[in-house]
Amino acid sequence: MGKFKTGCLGIIALVVVAGVIGSCMGGGGKEKPAAQTTSSSASSGTKQQKEVVYQDADINAMLADLKDNAAKAQKTYKDQNLKIMNGTLSNIDADGKYIDLKGTGSSGSLIHVQAYVRSKDKETKDKILNLKKGQSLTVYGHVKDVGEVMGYSVDIDKIE
Repeated sequence: MGKFKTGCLGIIALVVVAGVIGSCMGGGGKEKPAAQTTSSSASSGTKQQKEVVYQDADINAMLADLKDNAAKAQKTYKDQNLKIMNGTLSNIDADGKYIDLKGTGSSGSLIHVQAYVRSKDKETKDKILNLKKGQSLTVYGHVKDVGEVMGYSVDIDKIE
């Protein structure tokens, strides 16, 4: 009976080891690859875009929050979709890759909102060509980074 138990335990151990090795090598087969999931919605002929909801944010309040406590500002604004209002255009990149916005009371301050244009967004690139420094803007976008020296980094979805 001792050899029988040892043999059974050996077989069970081999099955467990084979299962662990198989799952480590991706043999589960239950998860769909990300590319498959995305292509199935694109192949239906209609793109299903998730509607983005933007939270209202006054640029002056954002900059004040950053000056008062950068850690709290980062926790509050990073990875958020915002409608940044009351911004004044302070710089337009020569290549049209980004614009800088400042608040109304931020003269001489390095802290600002740097808003980046997505490379394939022709509509926003064309709109930037018609902007002028000092112009008041509202920017809709996703805050991708917050820093105490340079301010906010935002990916632009829309400019008004």
